[in-house]
Formats: sequence, C-alpha cells, structure tokens
Amino acid sequence: MVEFAIVVLVFATLVLGMLDLGYGVFQYHIMAEAARQGARQAIVHGSLADRLGPWGPASYSGNGNDTHPLAQDIRPFLVGMDPDEVTIEAIWLDGGNGLDERVQVTVGKPFRPIMGFIFKGSYDLEATSTMRIAH
Repeated sequence: MVEFAIVVLVFATLVLGMLDLGYGVFQYHIMAEAARQGARQAIVHGSLADRLGPWGPASYSGNGNDTHPLAQDIRPFLVGMDPDEVTIEAIWLDGGNGLDERVQVTVGKPFRPIMGFIFKGSYDLEATSTMRIAH
C-alpha cells in the first residue's frame, strides 16, 4: 500500500506536469501564429497602401482588447486566451514604412502553470515575427 501510494503520487505529478507543459507549448504556438498574422497585416499597410491605409512607422504597444487596427486583426487568433492579458507590440525596425523595410510584431502573455505548487509563479511567454513591407 505504501509503495502504491508513492508510485501513484509520482506518476500523477509526472502526468499533470506533462499536461501543464503541453498547455504552455499550445499557448506559445497560438501566440506565434498571432504574431505572424500581425506582421503579415502590418507589411501590407506600408506607405504605398492607398486603399488599406498605411500604418506606422510610429511603434505601437497595447493589449488584445485595444481598438487599434493591429490589435483587432490579431484578436481572432488569440483562441482560448484573455485578450486583456495579451500584450502586442509593433516596431518598424528601419524607421520607415516603405518597401523592403522591416516590421516586427511581438505578442506576449504570462503563463501560470496549473501545478503551481511545483512550478511557482508565472512565466512570460513571448513570440516575435519580423517581415519586410511588401505594399
């Protein structure tokens, strides 16, 4: 009985730890896709975007519930996340929004593991995507 109790405790901790890690990786992949889509939207809003309207080169920083067009474009990709917790940052790296200049979009959020008694506190997850302006 004692051996069984020890083995079950260790096994349950390992299984729940793997589930926690899997959930963290899942959230990171969601943020990576959101950053990729945000960068994609930013590169088609360059200085030559007559119909779409240009964005930048002033940097943007906000959260997933902002009214900024970038935040509105990223919000549908934040599946299963609270948009208020998600931070979004866009930086035009070359100082302009002309053709072939770079834009970088970073999406971040704190991750709080379910097994807080083992993995104390929260961890900052962050995904970045950099693309060249195409339009």
